[in-house]
Amino acid sequence: TSDQTSMEIDNEGQNLTFEEGQMSPTTSVEGGQTGLVCIEYPGVVMNPDRAVKTLGGLHNIGLVVSEANRRLELRFRPDDIYCKPTCGERHSCTSFAVRVQRKRLKPDRRRGSNKPEFIHTTKILGVVDSCFKFSNLCDFQYLPMQKDKQTNTNVSIYPEVYFNKLVRTDWIEKEAPLFLPPAVFSRMDLPQDYQFRREASAEKTTGSVSSGGNTSAASLAASLPNNIIGRTRQRRSHHAIFVTYDIDRVPEGPRDIALSHMKIKFIDRERFVLVEQMFRDVRPIWSKNALHAITRIAPDRLKFILPALAYYFTTGPWRNLWVRFGFDPRTEPTAGKYQTLDYRIRLQGGARHKVAAKRSYANYLLPYKAMNWSKPKTSLISKASLSEASSAAGPGGGGGAAAESEEQAAETSEEAEKRKDVYLFRKGRIPPYRQMFYQYCDIQVEAAQQLLTEAATTTAKASQGGCCTTAKPGVSCSEKSGWYAAGTEEKLRNLLSDIVNKHISEERLKE
Repeated sequence: TSDQTSMEIDNEGQNLTFEEGQMSPTTSVEGGQTGLVCIEYPGVVMNPDRAVKTLGGLHNIGLVVSEANRRLELRFRPDDIYCKPTCGERHSCTSFAVRVQRKRLKPDRRRGSNKPEFIHTTKILGVVDSCFKFSNLCDFQYLPMQKDKQTNTNVSIYPEVYFNKLVRTDWIEKEAPLFLPPAVFSRMDLPQDYQFRREASAEKTTGSVSSGGNTSAASLAASLPNNIIGRTRQRRSHHAIFVTYDIDRVPEGPRDIALSHMKIKFIDRERFVLVEQMFRDVRPIWSKNALHAITRIAPDRLKFILPALAYYFTTGPWRNLWVRFGFDPRTEPTAGKYQTLDYRIRLQGGARHKVAAKRSYANYLLPYKAMNWSKPKTSLISKASLSEASSAAGPGGGGGAAAESEEQAAETSEEAEKRKDVYLFRKGRIPPYRQMFYQYCDIQVEAAQQLLTEAATTTAKASQGGCCTTAKPGVSCSEKSGWYAAGTEEKLRNLLSDIVNKHISEERLKE
Protein backbone atom coordinates (compact mmCIF):
# COMPACT_ATOMS: atom_id res chain seq x y z
CA THR A 1 0.00 0.00 0.00
CA SER A 2 1.26 3.45 -0.81
CA ASP A 3 2.43 5.66 2.04
CA GLN A 4 0.56 8.60 0.57
CA THR A 5 -2.41 9.55 2.73
CA SER A 6 -4.78 12.44 2.50
CA MET A 7 -7.17 13.75 5.06
CA GLU A 8 -10.39 15.66 4.68
CA ILE A 9 -12.51 17.20 7.42
CA ASP A 10 -16.23 17.69 7.09
CA ASN A 11 -19.06 18.53 9.42
CA GLU A 12 -19.79 14.90 10.27
CA GLY A 13 -16.34 13.83 11.41
CA GLN A 14 -12.84 12.94 10.34
CA ASN A 15 -12.25 11.01 7.11
CA LEU A 16 -8.97 9.33 6.30
CA THR A 17 -8.55 8.58 2.59
CA PHE A 18 -5.91 6.04 1.58
CA GLU A 19 -4.70 5.58 -1.95
CA GLU A 20 -5.00 2.03 -3.22
CA GLY A 21 -1.70 0.35 -4.04
CA GLN A 22 -0.37 -3.12 -4.73
CA MET A 23 -2.34 -4.78 -1.95
CA SER A 24 -5.69 -3.87 -3.47
CA PRO A 25 -7.15 -3.98 -6.98
CA THR A 26 -6.72 -0.76 -8.97
CA THR A 27 -9.99 1.06 -9.56
CA SER A 28 -10.55 2.26 -13.09
CA VAL A 29 -11.68 5.85 -13.06
CA GLU A 30 -12.63 7.91 -16.04
CA GLY A 31 -10.36 10.83 -16.73
CA GLY A 32 -7.27 9.07 -15.37
CA GLN A 33 -8.06 9.92 -11.73
CA THR A 34 -6.77 7.73 -8.92
CA GLY A 35 -9.17 5.34 -7.20
CA LEU A 36 -9.36 5.97 -3.44
CA VAL A 37 -10.91 4.21 -0.45
CA CYS A 38 -12.36 6.31 2.34
CA ILE A 39 -12.37 5.35 6.03
CA GLU A 40 -14.74 7.27 8.26
CA TYR A 41 -12.77 7.16 11.48
CA PRO A 42 -15.06 7.25 14.55
CA GLY A 43 -13.13 9.94 16.36
CA VAL A 44 -11.18 13.16 16.03
CA VAL A 45 -7.85 12.34 14.39
CA MET A 46 -5.00 14.40 15.81
CA ASN A 47 -2.20 12.07 14.71
CA PRO A 48 -2.78 10.20 11.41
CA ASP A 49 0.04 7.72 12.12
CA ARG A 50 -1.55 6.63 15.38
CA ALA A 51 -4.93 6.39 13.69
CA VAL A 52 -3.47 4.10 11.03
CA LYS A 53 -1.90 1.99 13.80
CA THR A 54 -5.31 1.44 15.41
CA LEU A 55 -6.51 0.12 12.04
CA GLY A 56 -3.74 -2.49 11.93
CA GLY A 57 -1.31 -0.53 9.77
CA LEU A 58 -1.28 0.16 6.04
CA HIS A 59 -0.51 -3.48 5.27
CA ASN A 60 -3.65 -4.70 7.06
CA ILE A 61 -5.74 -1.97 5.42
CA GLY A 62 -4.51 -3.14 2.01
CA LEU A 63 -5.44 -6.75 2.81
CA VAL A 64 -8.95 -5.74 3.86
CA VAL A 65 -9.46 -3.57 0.78
CA SER A 66 -8.37 -6.42 -1.51
CA GLU A 67 -11.16 -8.74 -0.26
CA ALA A 68 -14.76 -7.87 -0.95
CA ASN A 69 -16.31 -9.35 2.20
CA ARG A 70 -13.72 -8.35 4.79
CA ARG A 71 -14.47 -5.93 7.59
CA LEU A 72 -11.94 -3.38 8.77
CA GLU A 73 -10.98 -3.83 12.42
CA LEU A 74 -10.28 -0.84 14.66
CA ARG A 75 -8.63 -1.37 18.03
CA PHE A 76 -8.61 1.67 20.28
CA ARG A 77 -5.82 -0.01 22.28
CA PRO A 78 -3.63 -1.52 19.54
CA ASP A 79 -0.92 -2.59 22.01
CA ASP A 80 -3.41 -4.65 24.04
CA ILE A 81 -3.86 -8.13 22.58
CA TYR A 82 -7.15 -8.53 24.47
CA CYS A 83 -8.69 -5.42 22.93
CA LYS A 84 -11.96 -6.30 21.23
CA PRO A 85 -12.09 -4.49 17.87
CA THR A 86 -14.98 -2.59 16.46
CA CYS A 87 -15.53 -3.38 12.80
CA GLY A 88 -16.28 -1.15 9.87
CA GLU A 89 -18.16 -2.39 6.84
CA ARG A 90 -17.59 -1.39 3.24
CA HIS A 91 -20.22 0.74 1.52
CA SER A 92 -20.37 1.98 -2.04
CA CYS A 93 -20.21 5.74 -2.49
CA THR A 94 -19.65 8.37 -5.16
CA SER A 95 -17.31 11.04 -3.81
CA PHE A 96 -13.98 12.59 -4.59
CA ALA A 97 -11.10 13.93 -2.55
CA VAL A 98 -10.07 17.54 -3.15
CA ARG A 99 -6.90 19.25 -1.96
CA VAL A 100 -7.34 22.96 -1.27
CA GLN A 101 -4.26 25.12 -0.85
CA ARG A 102 -4.41 28.71 0.47
CA LYS A 103 -1.55 31.06 -0.38
CA ARG A 104 -1.05 34.44 1.19
CA LEU A 105 0.19 37.19 -1.10
CA LYS A 106 3.00 39.38 0.12
CA PRO A 107 1.92 42.90 1.09
CA ASP A 108 4.26 44.51 -1.45
CA ARG A 109 2.64 42.54 -4.29
CA ARG A 110 -0.83 43.60 -3.19
CA ARG A 111 0.07 47.24 -2.79
CA GLY A 112 -1.62 49.33 -5.42
CA SER A 113 -3.75 46.49 -6.81
CA ASN A 114 -7.08 44.82 -6.15
CA LYS A 115 -5.60 41.37 -5.58
CA PRO A 116 -7.07 39.43 -2.64
CA GLU A 117 -5.08 38.63 0.45
CA PHE A 118 -5.43 34.85 -0.09
CA ILE A 119 -5.42 32.81 -3.29
CA HIS A 120 -7.05 29.35 -3.20
CA THR A 121 -6.06 26.55 -5.56
CA THR A 122 -7.89 23.22 -5.77
CA LYS A 123 -6.80 19.87 -7.11
CA ILE A 124 -8.82 16.65 -7.39
CA LEU A 125 -6.75 13.86 -5.88
CA GLY A 126 -9.03 11.02 -6.94
CA VAL A 127 -12.49 9.47 -6.93
CA VAL A 128 -13.73 7.61 -3.82
CA ASP A 129 -15.85 4.62 -4.83
CA SER A 130 -16.00 2.74 -1.52
CA CYS A 131 -16.12 3.81 2.10
CA PHE A 132 -15.72 1.99 5.43
CA LYS A 133 -18.18 3.13 8.07
CA PHE A 134 -18.06 2.16 11.74
CA SER A 135 -21.67 1.88 12.85
CA ASN A 136 -21.27 -1.22 15.04
CA LEU A 137 -21.06 -1.55 18.79
CA CYS A 138 -17.60 -1.19 20.32
CA ASP A 139 -18.30 -1.69 24.03
CA PHE A 140 -17.56 -5.45 24.12
CA GLN A 141 -14.41 -5.24 26.23
CA TYR A 142 -12.96 -7.66 28.75
CA LEU A 143 -10.07 -5.94 30.49
CA PRO A 144 -7.22 -7.86 32.17
CA MET A 145 -7.75 -6.28 35.57
CA GLN A 146 -8.26 -7.36 39.15
CA LYS A 147 -9.49 -5.50 42.20
CA ASP A 148 -6.91 -4.78 44.84
CA LYS A 149 -8.49 -5.51 48.20
CA GLN A 150 -6.23 -3.12 50.08
CA THR A 151 -6.74 -0.04 47.94
CA ASN A 152 -10.17 -1.13 46.60
CA THR A 153 -9.13 -0.15 43.07
CA ASN A 154 -8.71 -2.07 39.83
CA VAL A 155 -5.13 -2.82 38.85
CA SER A 156 -3.85 -4.16 35.53
CA ILE A 157 -2.64 -7.77 35.36
CA TYR A 158 -1.64 -7.56 31.71
CA PRO A 159 2.09 -8.30 32.31
CA GLU A 160 1.09 -11.44 34.21
CA VAL A 161 -1.22 -12.94 31.57
CA TYR A 162 0.56 -11.98 28.36
CA PHE A 163 4.21 -12.42 27.45
CA ASN A 164 5.89 -11.23 24.29
CA LYS A 165 8.92 -13.45 24.89
CA LEU A 166 9.71 -16.94 26.15
CA VAL A 167 9.44 -17.42 29.90
CA ARG A 168 11.23 -19.77 32.25
CA THR A 169 9.69 -23.14 33.00
CA ASP A 170 9.31 -22.32 36.67
CA TRP A 171 6.57 -19.84 35.68
CA ILE A 172 4.14 -22.77 35.48
CA GLU A 173 4.60 -23.46 39.19
CA LYS A 174 3.88 -19.88 40.21
CA GLU A 175 0.43 -18.62 41.07
CA ALA A 176 -1.26 -16.71 38.28
CA PRO A 177 -4.43 -14.62 38.20
CA LEU A 178 -7.53 -16.22 36.74
CA PHE A 179 -8.23 -14.41 33.49
CA LEU A 180 -10.40 -16.28 30.98
CA PRO A 181 -11.83 -13.92 28.35
CA PRO A 182 -14.83 -15.26 26.45
CA ALA A 183 -14.18 -16.77 23.04
CA VAL A 184 -17.26 -15.08 21.54
CA PHE A 185 -18.75 -11.87 22.86
CA SER A 186 -21.90 -11.83 20.75
CA ARG A 187 -23.18 -13.26 17.50
CA MET A 188 -23.97 -9.78 16.25
CA ASP A 189 -22.60 -6.31 16.91
CA LEU A 190 -25.44 -4.26 15.48
CA PRO A 191 -28.61 -3.26 17.34
CA GLN A 192 -31.38 -5.71 16.44
CA ASP A 193 -35.15 -5.44 16.71
CA TYR A 194 -35.98 -8.63 18.60
CA GLN A 195 -39.58 -9.66 19.13
CA PHE A 196 -39.80 -11.65 22.36
CA ARG A 197 -42.11 -14.53 21.61
CA ARG A 198 -42.52 -18.25 22.05
CA GLU A 199 -40.19 -20.41 19.97
CA ALA A 200 -42.08 -21.72 16.95
CA SER A 201 -40.32 -25.11 16.93
CA ALA A 202 -43.15 -26.79 18.84
CA GLU A 203 -45.76 -25.42 16.45
CA LYS A 204 -43.74 -26.44 13.39
CA THR A 205 -43.32 -30.01 14.57
CA THR A 206 -46.96 -30.43 15.56
CA GLY A 207 -48.53 -33.01 13.36
CA SER A 208 -45.18 -34.43 12.27
CA VAL A 209 -46.24 -37.84 13.59
CA SER A 210 -49.12 -37.99 11.16
CA SER A 211 -46.84 -37.02 8.27
CA GLY A 212 -44.10 -39.40 9.32
CA GLY A 213 -41.86 -36.91 11.10
CA ASN A 214 -39.60 -37.43 14.07
CA THR A 215 -41.75 -37.94 17.18
CA SER A 216 -38.85 -37.30 19.55
CA ALA A 217 -38.27 -33.83 18.05
CA ALA A 218 -41.94 -32.97 18.44
CA SER A 219 -42.08 -34.12 22.06
CA LEU A 220 -38.83 -32.31 22.88
CA ALA A 221 -40.05 -29.04 21.38
CA ALA A 222 -43.40 -29.31 23.14
CA SER A 223 -41.72 -29.92 26.52
CA LEU A 224 -39.61 -26.74 26.42
CA PRO A 225 -40.60 -24.11 28.98
CA ASN A 226 -42.05 -20.84 27.75
CA ASN A 227 -39.12 -18.81 29.06
CA ILE A 228 -36.41 -20.65 27.10
CA ILE A 229 -34.70 -18.67 24.34
CA GLY A 230 -33.01 -20.87 21.75
CA ARG A 231 -29.24 -20.57 21.97
CA THR A 232 -28.63 -21.89 18.48
CA ARG A 233 -30.29 -21.20 15.18
CA GLN A 234 -32.88 -23.73 14.09
CA ARG A 235 -31.92 -26.14 11.38
CA ARG A 236 -32.91 -25.01 7.90
CA SER A 237 -34.54 -28.20 6.68
CA HIS A 238 -36.50 -26.72 3.74
CA HIS A 239 -39.52 -28.63 5.13
CA ALA A 240 -37.82 -32.01 4.69
CA ILE A 241 -38.74 -34.94 6.95
CA PHE A 242 -35.80 -36.20 9.01
CA VAL A 243 -36.16 -39.57 10.70
CA THR A 244 -33.97 -41.76 12.88
CA TYR A 245 -33.47 -45.50 12.61
CA ASP A 246 -35.80 -46.29 15.53
CA ILE A 247 -38.85 -44.59 14.01
CA ASP A 248 -41.98 -46.74 14.21
CA ARG A 249 -43.40 -45.98 10.78
CA VAL A 250 -41.73 -44.33 7.79
CA PRO A 251 -43.41 -41.33 6.14
CA GLU A 252 -45.88 -42.06 3.36
CA GLY A 253 -45.83 -38.67 1.70
CA PRO A 254 -44.38 -35.16 1.84
CA ARG A 255 -45.65 -32.20 3.77
CA ASP A 256 -47.98 -29.91 1.91
CA ILE A 257 -45.67 -26.97 2.50
CA ALA A 258 -42.83 -28.83 0.74
CA LEU A 259 -44.96 -29.12 -2.41
CA SER A 260 -46.02 -25.48 -2.28
CA HIS A 261 -42.41 -24.46 -1.71
CA MET A 262 -41.52 -25.86 -5.14
CA LYS A 263 -43.99 -23.50 -6.77
CA ILE A 264 -42.61 -20.57 -4.84
CA LYS A 265 -39.07 -21.39 -5.96
CA PHE A 266 -40.17 -21.96 -9.59
CA ILE A 267 -38.99 -25.58 -9.81
CA ASP A 268 -39.91 -26.73 -13.31
CA ARG A 269 -41.84 -29.93 -13.85
CA GLU A 270 -39.17 -31.47 -16.08
CA ARG A 271 -36.55 -31.60 -13.33
CA PHE A 272 -39.07 -32.90 -10.80
CA VAL A 273 -40.14 -35.75 -13.09
CA LEU A 274 -36.51 -36.67 -13.76
CA VAL A 275 -35.73 -37.08 -10.05
CA GLU A 276 -39.03 -38.89 -9.51
CA GLN A 277 -38.08 -41.44 -12.19
CA MET A 278 -34.71 -41.98 -10.49
CA PHE A 279 -36.46 -42.95 -7.25
CA ARG A 280 -39.13 -45.05 -8.98
CA ASP A 281 -37.26 -46.83 -11.77
CA VAL A 282 -33.57 -46.94 -10.79
CA ARG A 283 -33.33 -47.29 -7.01
CA PRO A 284 -35.46 -46.20 -4.03
CA ILE A 285 -32.53 -44.79 -2.03
CA TRP A 286 -30.18 -42.09 -3.28
CA SER A 287 -27.54 -39.73 -2.02
CA LYS A 288 -27.76 -36.07 -2.98
CA ASN A 289 -24.29 -36.16 -4.54
CA ALA A 290 -25.21 -39.09 -6.77
CA LEU A 291 -28.39 -37.41 -8.00
CA HIS A 292 -26.53 -34.20 -8.72
CA ALA A 293 -23.81 -36.03 -10.65
CA ILE A 294 -26.25 -38.08 -12.75
CA THR A 295 -29.08 -35.61 -13.39
CA ARG A 296 -26.87 -32.49 -13.46
CA ILE A 297 -29.50 -30.63 -11.48
CA ALA A 298 -27.98 -27.87 -9.38
CA PRO A 299 -27.88 -28.48 -5.60
CA ASP A 300 -29.88 -25.32 -4.93
CA ARG A 301 -32.69 -26.91 -6.94
CA LEU A 302 -32.32 -30.42 -5.55
CA LYS A 303 -32.78 -29.18 -2.00
CA PHE A 304 -36.36 -28.21 -2.87
CA ILE A 305 -37.14 -31.28 -5.03
CA LEU A 306 -35.93 -33.97 -2.62
CA PRO A 307 -38.28 -33.10 0.31
CA ALA A 308 -41.22 -33.58 -2.06
CA LEU A 309 -40.13 -37.10 -3.06
CA ALA A 310 -38.23 -38.66 -0.17
CA TYR A 311 -37.41 -38.54 3.52
CA TYR A 312 -33.95 -38.37 5.09
CA PHE A 313 -32.28 -40.84 7.48
CA THR A 314 -30.03 -39.21 10.09
CA THR A 315 -28.90 -42.41 11.83
CA GLY A 316 -28.55 -46.08 11.02
CA PRO A 317 -27.16 -47.95 8.00
CA TRP A 318 -28.83 -45.52 5.55
CA ARG A 319 -27.74 -42.30 7.26
CA ASN A 320 -27.25 -39.24 5.05
CA LEU A 321 -29.41 -40.82 2.33
CA TRP A 322 -32.79 -39.92 0.84
CA VAL A 323 -35.38 -42.74 0.82
CA ARG A 324 -38.50 -42.81 -1.33
CA PHE A 325 -41.72 -42.16 0.57
CA GLY A 326 -43.43 -45.36 1.68
CA PHE A 327 -40.31 -47.49 1.28
CA ASP A 328 -38.92 -48.94 4.53
CA PRO A 329 -35.38 -50.31 4.02
CA ARG A 330 -35.48 -51.98 7.44
CA THR A 331 -38.06 -54.48 6.17
CA GLU A 332 -36.65 -54.97 2.65
CA PRO A 333 -33.56 -57.24 2.55
CA THR A 334 -32.73 -56.01 -0.95
CA ALA A 335 -32.09 -52.53 0.49
CA GLY A 336 -28.81 -53.74 1.98
CA LYS A 337 -26.88 -52.83 -1.16
CA TYR A 338 -27.93 -49.19 -0.73
CA GLN A 339 -26.39 -48.80 2.76
CA THR A 340 -23.93 -46.01 3.56
CA LEU A 341 -20.20 -46.57 3.87
CA ASP A 342 -18.41 -43.77 5.71
CA TYR A 343 -14.94 -44.09 4.20
CA ARG A 344 -12.04 -41.88 5.28
CA ILE A 345 -8.72 -42.04 3.51
CA ARG A 346 -5.85 -42.96 5.78
CA LEU A 347 -3.15 -40.34 5.36
CA GLN A 348 -0.24 -42.61 4.60
CA GLY A 349 1.93 -43.33 1.59
CA GLY A 350 1.55 -39.82 0.17
CA ALA A 351 -2.27 -39.71 0.39
CA ARG A 352 -2.12 -36.38 2.20
CA HIS A 353 -0.67 -34.69 -0.89
CA LYS A 354 -2.83 -36.54 -3.42
CA VAL A 355 -6.24 -36.11 -1.78
CA ALA A 356 -7.46 -32.65 -0.83
CA ALA A 357 -9.56 -31.93 2.25
CA LYS A 358 -13.14 -30.75 1.74
CA ARG A 359 -12.43 -27.61 3.74
CA SER A 360 -9.23 -26.10 5.00
CA TYR A 361 -8.95 -24.28 8.32
CA ALA A 362 -5.60 -22.75 7.41
CA ASN A 363 -7.37 -19.69 5.98
CA TYR A 364 -10.17 -19.73 8.55
CA LEU A 365 -11.69 -16.31 9.10
CA LEU A 366 -13.36 -15.45 12.38
CA PRO A 367 -17.07 -14.69 11.93
CA TYR A 368 -16.80 -11.06 13.03
CA LYS A 369 -14.09 -10.38 10.43
CA ALA A 370 -16.47 -11.00 7.50
CA MET A 371 -19.47 -8.95 6.50
CA ASN A 372 -22.92 -10.24 7.34
CA TRP A 373 -24.41 -11.43 4.06
CA SER A 374 -27.77 -12.19 5.69
CA LYS A 375 -28.71 -8.52 5.71
CA PRO A 376 -31.58 -7.55 3.43
CA LYS A 377 -30.30 -6.63 0.01
CA THR A 378 -31.93 -4.60 -2.72
CA SER A 379 -32.57 -6.63 -5.86
CA LEU A 380 -31.27 -4.97 -9.00
CA ILE A 381 -32.05 -5.88 -12.59
CA SER A 382 -29.17 -5.12 -14.90
CA LYS A 383 -28.56 -5.64 -18.59
CA ALA A 384 -26.22 -8.55 -17.81
CA SER A 385 -28.90 -10.41 -15.82
CA LEU A 386 -31.42 -9.98 -18.64
CA SER A 387 -28.98 -11.33 -21.22
CA GLU A 388 -28.19 -14.34 -19.01
CA ALA A 389 -31.88 -15.07 -18.51
CA SER A 390 -32.59 -14.88 -22.25
CA SER A 391 -29.68 -17.16 -23.09
CA ALA A 392 -30.76 -19.68 -20.44
CA ALA A 393 -34.34 -19.69 -21.74
CA GLY A 394 -33.26 -20.29 -25.33
CA PRO A 395 -35.10 -19.40 -28.50
CA GLY A 396 -38.02 -21.65 -27.63
CA GLY A 397 -38.28 -20.52 -24.03
CA GLY A 398 -37.61 -24.09 -22.88
CA GLY A 399 -35.69 -23.03 -19.81
CA GLY A 400 -32.82 -24.76 -18.10
CA ALA A 401 -33.03 -28.14 -19.83
CA ALA A 402 -31.54 -26.84 -23.07
CA ALA A 403 -28.81 -24.99 -21.20
CA GLU A 404 -27.92 -28.10 -19.21
CA SER A 405 -27.69 -30.20 -22.41
CA GLU A 406 -25.25 -27.66 -23.86
CA GLU A 407 -23.13 -27.85 -20.71
CA GLN A 408 -23.08 -31.65 -20.91
CA ALA A 409 -21.97 -31.50 -24.54
CA ALA A 410 -19.12 -29.14 -23.68
CA GLU A 411 -17.91 -31.35 -20.82
CA THR A 412 -14.66 -33.20 -21.42
CA SER A 413 -14.15 -36.87 -20.65
CA GLU A 414 -11.91 -36.12 -17.66
CA GLU A 415 -14.50 -33.74 -16.21
CA ALA A 416 -17.14 -36.45 -16.60
CA GLU A 417 -14.94 -38.93 -14.74
CA LYS A 418 -14.33 -36.45 -11.94
CA ARG A 419 -18.07 -35.90 -11.66
CA LYS A 420 -18.60 -39.65 -11.22
CA ASP A 421 -15.87 -39.84 -8.58
CA VAL A 422 -18.12 -37.89 -6.22
CA TYR A 423 -20.30 -40.97 -5.63
CA LEU A 424 -18.50 -43.92 -7.33
CA PHE A 425 -15.43 -45.81 -6.09
CA ARG A 426 -13.45 -47.38 -8.94
CA LYS A 427 -10.03 -48.89 -9.35
CA GLY A 428 -7.52 -46.51 -10.84
CA ARG A 429 -9.31 -43.43 -9.47
CA ILE A 430 -8.44 -41.55 -6.29
CA PRO A 431 -11.37 -40.27 -4.19
CA PRO A 432 -11.72 -36.50 -4.55
CA TYR A 433 -11.97 -35.89 -0.77
CA ARG A 434 -10.56 -37.42 2.37
CA GLN A 435 -13.99 -38.35 3.68
CA MET A 436 -16.50 -39.93 1.32
CA PHE A 437 -19.97 -41.41 1.75
CA TYR A 438 -20.46 -44.29 -0.67
CA GLN A 439 -23.43 -46.55 -1.15
CA TYR A 440 -22.48 -50.23 -1.22
CA CYS A 441 -23.78 -50.63 -4.78
CA ASP A 442 -21.58 -47.72 -5.94
CA ILE A 443 -18.35 -49.47 -4.93
CA GLN A 444 -17.39 -50.82 -8.35
CA VAL A 445 -14.73 -53.23 -7.14
CA GLU A 446 -15.21 -56.95 -7.70
CA ALA A 447 -13.49 -57.91 -4.45
CA ALA A 448 -15.74 -55.55 -2.48
CA GLN A 449 -18.92 -56.94 -4.03
CA GLN A 450 -17.70 -60.47 -3.33
CA LEU A 451 -17.08 -59.49 0.30
CA LEU A 452 -20.62 -58.11 0.56
CA THR A 453 -22.06 -61.30 -0.91
CA GLU A 454 -20.19 -63.43 1.61
CA ALA A 455 -21.23 -61.17 4.51
CA ALA A 456 -24.88 -61.37 3.43
CA THR A 457 -24.68 -65.17 3.13
CA THR A 458 -23.14 -65.46 6.61
CA THR A 459 -25.90 -63.34 8.11
CA ALA A 460 -28.60 -65.35 6.37
CA LYS A 461 -27.17 -68.68 7.53
CA ALA A 462 -26.87 -67.46 11.10
CA SER A 463 -30.46 -66.23 11.16
CA GLN A 464 -31.90 -69.37 9.53
CA GLY A 465 -29.90 -71.92 11.48
CA GLY A 466 -27.39 -72.67 8.73
CA CYS A 467 -29.87 -73.87 6.10
CA CYS A 468 -29.48 -70.94 3.71
CA THR A 469 -28.21 -71.64 0.18
CA THR A 470 -28.73 -68.22 -1.39
CA ALA A 471 -26.51 -65.16 -1.35
CA LYS A 472 -29.24 -62.67 -0.48
CA PRO A 473 -28.99 -60.44 2.58
CA GLY A 474 -30.19 -61.92 5.84
CA VAL A 475 -33.60 -61.58 7.45
CA SER A 476 -32.48 -59.43 10.41
CA CYS A 477 -31.51 -55.77 10.18
CA SER A 478 -29.42 -54.06 12.86
CA GLU A 479 -28.86 -50.37 13.39
CA LYS A 480 -25.08 -50.67 13.20
CA SER A 481 -24.43 -53.10 10.32
CA GLY A 482 -27.81 -53.21 8.57
CA TRP A 483 -28.48 -56.36 6.56
CA TYR A 484 -24.87 -57.55 6.68
CA ALA A 485 -22.72 -59.29 9.25
CA ALA A 486 -21.03 -57.23 11.93
CA GLY A 487 -17.61 -55.95 10.90
CA THR A 488 -18.43 -55.70 7.20
CA GLU A 489 -17.86 -51.94 7.13
CA GLU A 490 -14.36 -52.26 8.59
CA LYS A 491 -13.42 -54.96 6.06
CA LEU A 492 -14.64 -52.72 3.24
CA ARG A 493 -12.60 -49.80 4.55
CA ASN A 494 -9.45 -51.92 4.72
CA LEU A 495 -10.02 -53.17 1.19
CA LEU A 496 -10.58 -49.68 -0.20
CA SER A 497 -7.54 -48.33 1.66
CA ASP A 498 -5.32 -51.03 0.15
CA ILE A 499 -6.57 -50.16 -3.34
CA VAL A 500 -6.00 -46.42 -2.84
CA ASN A 501 -2.51 -46.86 -1.34
CA LYS A 502 -1.50 -49.21 -4.13
CA HIS A 503 -2.67 -46.75 -6.78
CA ILE A 504 -0.87 -43.84 -5.10
CA SER A 505 2.35 -45.89 -4.92
CA GLU A 506 2.11 -46.66 -8.63
CA GLU A 507 1.56 -42.97 -9.41
CA ARG A 508 4.62 -41.99 -7.36
CA LEU A 509 6.78 -44.52 -9.20
CA LYS A 510 5.67 -43.05 -12.53
CA GLU A 511 6.62 -39.55 -11.37
